[in-house]
Amino acid sequence: MNKGMTGLYLLLTLVGGLAIFWAMIKIQWVHGDEWRERGSKREVGMRVDPARRGNIYSSDGKILATTVTVCDLYLDLRNGIEKDDQGDTVYDSRSHRPKETGSIADSSYRRYIDTVCLMLHQATPSRSKQHYLDRIGGERAKKKASRCFLVQRGVPYSVWLDISRLPGWRAGVVRQVDGRSVVRQERAHIYGNMAGNTIGFRNQRESRSFTGLEGAYDSILRGQDGIFNLRRLTKGIWLADEPHGRKEIPQRTDNDRVDTLVLQNRIDGMSIVSTLDTRYQDIAESSLRKALEQYGGTAGCALLMEMQTGYVLACANLAVDTHAHTFMEVKDRNVAVSDVYEPGSTFKTVILTAMLNDPAVKIDTAMKVQAFYKNFGGKYGEIKDSHKKHDSLTVKEVMEESSNVGMCELGWKYYNHRRDTLRHIVERMFPYGKLNPDVVAREYKTYVNDLHLSNRDFLNFCYGYSTRVSALQLLTFYNALGAEGRMVKPQFCKGVMKGEKLVENGPIVLNESICSRESARMMRALLESVVENGTGNNIKNSTYGIAGKTGTAVHSYANRHSYNASFCGFFPSENPRYTCLVVLENIPYYGRQAALVFKNISDCVVAVDKRLSEGGVKSVWPRLEDDSTKARQHPVTLRANGEQLAEAYNIVRQPYTTVDRHSRWVTYREATDSTASGYYPYYPSSGTVAECYGMTAKDAVALLQQQGYRVRVVGYGKVCSQSPKGGAIAKKGSLVTITLK
Repeated sequence: MNKGMTGLYLLLTLVGGLAIFWAMIKIQWVHGDEWRERGSKREVGMRVDPARRGNIYSSDGKILATTVTVCDLYLDLRNGIEKDDQGDTVYDSRSHRPKETGSIADSSYRRYIDTVCLMLHQATPSRSKQHYLDRIGGERAKKKASRCFLVQRGVPYSVWLDISRLPGWRAGVVRQVDGRSVVRQERAHIYGNMAGNTIGFRNQRESRSFTGLEGAYDSILRGQDGIFNLRRLTKGIWLADEPHGRKEIPQRTDNDRVDTLVLQNRIDGMSIVSTLDTRYQDIAESSLRKALEQYGGTAGCALLMEMQTGYVLACANLAVDTHAHTFMEVKDRNVAVSDVYEPGSTFKTVILTAMLNDPAVKIDTAMKVQAFYKNFGGKYGEIKDSHKKHDSLTVKEVMEESSNVGMCELGWKYYNHRRDTLRHIVERMFPYGKLNPDVVAREYKTYVNDLHLSNRDFLNFCYGYSTRVSALQLLTFYNALGAEGRMVKPQFCKGVMKGEKLVENGPIVLNESICSRESARMMRALLESVVENGTGNNIKNSTYGIAGKTGTAVHSYANRHSYNASFCGFFPSENPRYTCLVVLENIPYYGRQAALVFKNISDCVVAVDKRLSEGGVKSVWPRLEDDSTKARQHPVTLRANGEQLAEAYNIVRQPYTTVDRHSRWVTYREATDSTASGYYPYYPSSGTVAECYGMTAKDAVALLQQQGYRVRVVGYGKVCSQSPKGGAIAKKGSLVTITLK
């Protein structure tokens, strides 16, 4: 029996050995290629080295958009104290302390939760500290709190790191969700919501497509990802299999077709420089927001364009955000490009420019307007005016008073029987086709109604209705009018940075001449008259000229009226350099509100652009025509640093009159019988507090510290009061409080 068992064992061993040998043959020769390919896939892998996206700069050198590291904050909020099924606290074996099982101990949670919520509020100001306290506390109070609770997406990496480093919180901050790190790269707008639609938003959180400049220049900003092979060294450790470089590696596919896998170097994206100027953008947005809040609109835009180049220096697109309860740049709501509307009276400029092609139409042509309204025939031919009562108006007065009846009289008299002629002239002059600006935004079709459908459609067209246009199209037309007929395309990108050099985008001419130079100059004079004597006189000023047109378009919804108020024009009218358009949508009553926003923007430009002093802007401080008069026509300050004051007078090209140019402190005195007006040395008496009324904070602090006093500053502006008062006796080292206003 023992021999039988031995033989059986030998036989089984032999069979097993043969089976193993046969398996080795199959693995090595029959299925060898398949297994070698599988092993290669496990030991060799391809990796992508993402390229860094280029920055977007403003034309004044500020970073508008860049790539930053952000994190999604997830917390493990299991309650730190173990409780039994009845909800009672479970103590340790000696019944001394509660058993803590959560990632964040209860003591650490209570100690630092206020700090965490404050940090989150500061990182995301739109959400209050209480919001985070309620959100985190509500989840932690649950019997089965989440081990991976999303608190906030897009937290700055520094804030996320500070929370992770709080004592007792390290284990509670989740670092990976579904195998993916919570740390990621994301585009950030450095100035927050400012110019958001122009810069561009990501379409979806995980999407690689953008709107705005980000989308239009994506191929330039994105760059080229690096691709390279890695080989596994040990578990979790990979090393580069091939040196970085361009190399073609055959890769077999399922169809036995050999494809080519290209390994390539990483090339970071190039940066671009936008046409936006942060100074002008800031004043455009703040002025527009203030007007919308004051007058109750739902949306609006403010555009500023450089006339010769077509560069858009400011583009504010604000719409009401019901969640934030304010006006802001709402994603995918580019008001200037995407909103189309009936422009109203700002379109009268287009119609009148077209009519001036007829030699019979002249500026001094008089028309009978029959008081407030006129019937041009039929039930729907009655046109009304809301302005002064007149029997007749010239073309100039029609524009000044924005008379609907007057415009209809012109159209009826000269183009009633050739309506298509007027329409074709307007369509040739006005950019009705898509402008395709270099920002990704939806552009809707604009149009003109069929003017033969009814008399009403034709008459409406004559004063800005029966047509729908976008704000950017209207701005482009006015810009061409100010440039004596040369129409350029609006551009939002100034150029691309190639190394340290900016390769600029030149002007793109859409139409060399939309009208004759004579017609353009005639229209400029009419638009200047609108501001000087007509509906735009609320922004009339003596510093520089403005040529522009007010507009009000009425809309009716459910028997209720709302209005679009607008103002479009160019400045300085003596030598136009800039064109600006402001639109306030759906305000509850008509008026000239948009013109005030225009004025705020133009004032800012005139103050900043030094070139305008060479281009026709009137002197801010006009000289006296009669030197014998004692009226002061130049700026003065009560007290100041003499050397700096002399420099300031030199800048504004005004004479600096003083009896002592070497005195550090000076004070202004009016002329008397024995002395001339001018600046005289100011020497405060020793032991008495200097009189600082009217001084800047910088000068006042320097003067008082020179006397040996400590200074406390309250407010901003110039000194309006001080304590102790000027001339009071005070010891050195005493505190002097100056209040600024």
